[in-house]
Amino acid sequence: MSSNTMLQKMLLILISLSVVTWMIFIISQNFTKLWSALNLSISVHYWNNSAKSLFPKTSLIPLKPLTETELRIKEIIEKLDQQIPPRPFTHVNTTTSATHSTATILNPRDTYCRGDQLDILLEVRDHLGKRKQYGGDFLRARMSSPALMAGASGKVMDFNNGTYLVSFTLFWEGQVSLSLLLIHPSEGASALWRARNQGYDKIIYKGKFVNGTSHVFTECGLTLNSSAELCEYLDDRDQEAFYCMKPQHMPCEALTYMTTRNREVSYLTDKENSLFHRMAPGETSIAGNQVPLISVILGTWVLILPLIPFFLPPLSWPYTEV
Repeated sequence: MSSNTMLQKMLLILISLSVVTWMIFIISQNFTKLWSALNLSISVHYWNNSAKSLFPKTSLIPLKPLTETELRIKEIIEKLDQQIPPRPFTHVNTTTSATHSTATILNPRDTYCRGDQLDILLEVRDHLGKRKQYGGDFLRARMSSPALMAGASGKVMDFNNGTYLVSFTLFWEGQVSLSLLLIHPSEGASALWRARNQGYDKIIYKGKFVNGTSHVFTECGLTLNSSAELCEYLDDRDQEAFYCMKPQHMPCEALTYMTTRNREVSYLTDKENSLFHRMAPGETSIAGNQVPLISVILGTWVLILPLIPFFLPPLSWPYTEV
């Protein structure tokens, strides 16, 4: 009896040891997988935090598409930038001179009929007599009939190499006056375009707001660097906005009228300003007596016409308000 009991106890101990051994084996296997998973999770979490610090997340704000009018304005400004590139110069003598420039009639004939086209090749030179290598000069070509008190503009084609083709249509019979004027050299036109685009703070705008018997003046403009509350006035046609600082206790609709004055500021250098001093007519007229006589016929009679310079006063300068 005792031997059987002893045998049962030993068998129970062996079974218990087997169960414990099996449980330890299972736990060890699962613990390895659990630790690998936990370690991978920690690594991924650390990488995510590192990536966030190295590559901060930015919110993708969709850009507002330009309207058709804004696209057209942008296209026009880009074309103007191409036609009026920067033209730096070291001395006024290297700028365009009307006195040293030459004009030549192309394919001259003894007679011209009314309605014919008269083409003139213009070669511009600087004050030293050197041929200019680029265009961009502000030229004015005019034709007039003193007897008829009529006038017309000529067409100027810029070849961007210092030469221009000036075309006139001979509208009238009788005495006709032609003029080729250099209003601004290309260097001056470029300086004006740069100054025009340099800022909008040259003119001071003041808006008057009226509410009953009280009125207030506030600063206005196309751009206002202020954190105060602003009134926006949007042009429905071209979507351009004009702003005024909103006065206290008054609505934006209380704006009645605007006053302006110029700031004492210029974006032109002294050297650039020297290009715009008033010149005598002989200094702005190009090749006044260099073109030979031309003949314009109407019907059966012939009239010999000299090319008479027609002087127009040049624009005075400086224009500090531009």
